[in-house]
Amino acid sequence: MRPFLRSLALNCINDIARITALDFIRYIEEHAGDGSPATAVAFCSRLRSFLRYLSAEGLVAKDLSAYVPLVKARGQVGLPAYLSKALVQQVLQGCGRATAKERRDYAVLLLLARLGLRADEVALLTLDDIDWRAGQLHVQGKGRKRATMPLLPEVGEAIAAYLRDGRPISGSRRVFLRSHAPHIGFTSSYAVIHIARSAINAANITGVAHRGSHLFRHSLATGLLGSGATLTEIGQVLRHQNHDTTRIYAKVDLASLRRLATPWPGAVQ
Repeated sequence: MRPFLRSLALNCINDIARITALDFIRYIEEHAGDGSPATAVAFCSRLRSFLRYLSAEGLVAKDLSAYVPLVKARGQVGLPAYLSKALVQQVLQGCGRATAKERRDYAVLLLLARLGLRADEVALLTLDDIDWRAGQLHVQGKGRKRATMPLLPEVGEAIAAYLRDGRPISGSRRVFLRSHAPHIGFTSSYAVIHIARSAINAANITGVAHRGSHLFRHSLATGLLGSGATLTEIGQVLRHQNHDTTRIYAKVDLASLRRLATPWPGAVQ
């Protein structure tokens, strides 16, 4: 709310009483496009709360919250950021495996790139979640829902290499531990996001807006789509609960979209 209040040039708290509906409507019209549509929606929501607070405290004569306009933020309007299979491989090859930290980070990156796990799913993975005999991985996904995924040989070998030669001695059952003492599991998903971002930067990848762990999840989905997988199959791999979440990847399937395009009147198709 501070930028909005500064725009009104208020000198003291008593000046708040002169806020009018026209003041914030004009401000929203001028600044709604400064950020993303979601940012504009969030600002309007906070503005309504702020105006209701002013009314409840008796700082304004009338509750003006009902005059705050609605801002539409349509979902899935953009394209998902992703890397080609060659660029994903470039990131993986750029990750060293000489030190314990490098072996840990490489195993983390493979879980992101080959299985499409979310950052928090990797961070929360425990030793008990790995069934080596069955070649399976038990993942705690969104909403605490458990899912069983195949432990691909490449992924299993990387995890085993870290566990055999790299993982510090610890009473923690988490698979991935901090490289510096205290040797405990990651406290949040940010550690996994940082590993992904550092690897992408080290590989000198350019042209992508988002450089976090989710970039590998998007890259896996688009790679599967390019290999002929259906959206239903991709949704099953990524464990999407809503089909609309998977549908965004149809936007990057240009070959299929071209078949749907109709010729422009008077132009050559």
